Formats: sequence, C-alpha cells, structure tokens
Amino acid sequence: MAYIDWEWYNSHFPQLTQQEFERRRPAAEMKVDILTHNRARDAAGYKMDQVKACVANLLNRQAELEEAGAGSNVKSVSNDGYSETYEQVTPAQVEETLRCECFVWLSGTGLMGAL
Repeated sequence: MAYIDWEWYNSHFPQLTQQEFERRRPAAEMKVDILTHNRARDAAGYKMDQVKACVANLLNRQAELEEAGAGSNVKSVSNDGYSETYEQVTPAQVEETLRCECFVWLSGTGLMGAL
C-alpha cells in the first residue's frame, strides 16, 4: 500500500520530478513503516494526513541530503586550484536527521511511540 501518489505529492510538497519521486518513494515509505513499527499502516483521518505529509517531507529531505553529499564521507573537493570543504556528515547522522524529520510530522499522533 502506497501512502501517497504523484498527484498528491505534486499538489502538496512538490520539489522532485515525477521520476525522482517514483524512485525515492519506496524508501521513504519503508522508513515510516520502520519508525512507526507499522502503526502508520492503520492510520486514519488526521493521522493519515500526517503520515502522508511525513512521507512527502522525507522524500524531500532525502533528496536534499543526497544532493549535499551527506553520508558519503566526502570531506573536501578540489578542482584546478579551487577547493571547498564541507561539513562531514556520517551515515548515522543522516539516519538521525531522517528520524527527526519523521518525528516532527508524526508528533502527537502516537504513531512513533507515546503521545
């Protein structure tokens, strides 16, 4: 069961292309299932609205983190005398960021634990 489809995502939180959305959606939905211990599957009403928003925002956050190179352990880049150094973000920090993003959207629903 998919939590969101392209039309819903594109009308509420558009940031990705349809191809990117389709590629990333399964991972974001799986992350929500893991973090909620599958309680999100039974959500209804306002809770399901929050689950949908959570999945959409996880998609966007994952794309932002990937674009920034987070979790790749790349610390600096150099090209013909021009160099940039980025904050090193570990894979564990990426996971924590995604967990926090999910918590923001599902806080108060009881889906990630206590109310």
